[in-house]
Amino acid sequence: MMVLLFLVGSLSSLDRVAMSVALVPMSQEITLTDTIKGSISSFFSVGYGLGIVPAGLILSQQMFSPRRIMAGGIALWSIGTIATPLLIDDMTLLLAARMLVGMSESVVIPTVQRLLSAWVPLDKKSVAVAVIFCGFQTGTILAYAISPDVINAFDGDWRSIFFIYGGAGLLFLVPWWLLAQDAPTATATDVTNSVTEDSPDSKQPTSNGVNNIVSAFQSTCRVWQDAPWIDFWQSKAAWAMFLAHAANNWGLYNNLSWTPTFYAEQYGLNVKESAWLLILPSLVGFVGGLSSGSIADALLQMQTAKSEEDIERNTTRIRRIFQGLALLGPAICLATLSINIASCRDTPVIAQSLLAVAVGLQSFNAAGYGAANQEKAGQKFTGLLYAVTSLPSVIVGTLGVQYTGRILDATQQNWSIVFGLNAVVYVVGATAFVLLYNSKQEFE
Repeated sequence: MMVLLFLVGSLSSLDRVAMSVALVPMSQEITLTDTIKGSISSFFSVGYGLGIVPAGLILSQQMFSPRRIMAGGIALWSIGTIATPLLIDDMTLLLAARMLVGMSESVVIPTVQRLLSAWVPLDKKSVAVAVIFCGFQTGTILAYAISPDVINAFDGDWRSIFFIYGGAGLLFLVPWWLLAQDAPTATATDVTNSVTEDSPDSKQPTSNGVNNIVSAFQSTCRVWQDAPWIDFWQSKAAWAMFLAHAANNWGLYNNLSWTPTFYAEQYGLNVKESAWLLILPSLVGFVGGLSSGSIADALLQMQTAKSEEDIERNTTRIRRIFQGLALLGPAICLATLSINIASCRDTPVIAQSLLAVAVGLQSFNAAGYGAANQEKAGQKFTGLLYAVTSLPSVIVGTLGVQYTGRILDATQQNWSIVFGLNAVVYVVGATAFVLLYNSKQEFE
């Protein structure tokens, strides 16, 4: 199951990062200001934000199969990816296609959270989350590594990568449908989206399609009513997770959306020339995420002989340390790049090295807020908690991408301001998490 989830993460990143790679050759074909580039990139996040809470609500109830929800998401974002280059002449439709991709990909993390809660014991959550995060990094690496060659193989036609990556997603639906399971005791052919026995809807007929739809709607409404909204709002730990997540998204979205453009504008490199500069940070991120998850879980497993209070206290300390490293480390790297960007104008090696270390440390999120979600909520609300903290974080990340484009246009591509601002946002997120987070379960 972890292999399938890893591949889902890779495919979702592949389809997302394809646009970042394509923006460079697209700009040579049609006139695109940095503000327009920011809009194109940010509409993925707009769709993601619109879909994340509904996805969390749906996945907070047992009557819906996460396996089937993920399949629907994969199908829709693959179709949106294929449609993207076909709509290039109409900016409104192009933005709508990117929004569809983002909205469809919004099911990935909530679905992963629910599946991990069923498949993985608590003391191994960090590694499990890290593996999924590594899947995202792998998709990013593949997008940067193979996209230039794919474009060149089709005589420089950037549209080809959208057709190929979208087609790969549709093909992946076959093994996903045949092999994925909702829980270790389930079989791939189980109808796991039936209403649970203790639900009032279990007494309603399920053979009628209309009744099924009504039942699903009523169940979703009950989850909405039963969800601990006030507890979410009043929880210091939930605020810590949101602020850390928001800071991470600000930097992550800017990195995914703007790094190819940074190398093109700052060093005059095309997609092929900048490919390997883009890959190194993701490789370091892959290693960083997996190692941080393994170390965090090893530290957690050493606590088994201690009291419950000691375990909770030490778990909180571990989450704070790793999340602090995940945000303060990149802040130092980006602040250094911001201050010294003029001195490394002649060579991209210094910038690449600093960005690689930043991405590598940022992947420590897997042992920070990424795993914290599993500790704060039981299986019922784990997907919803992620959605609640994710939605405002997505908005922050989306605004980051949009305003980065405006800053670049207003300052004649002054990347020093961009990296300096990113560093400040990281510091704010790290400070909030370290001061506010605790690992005690609040939402069951």
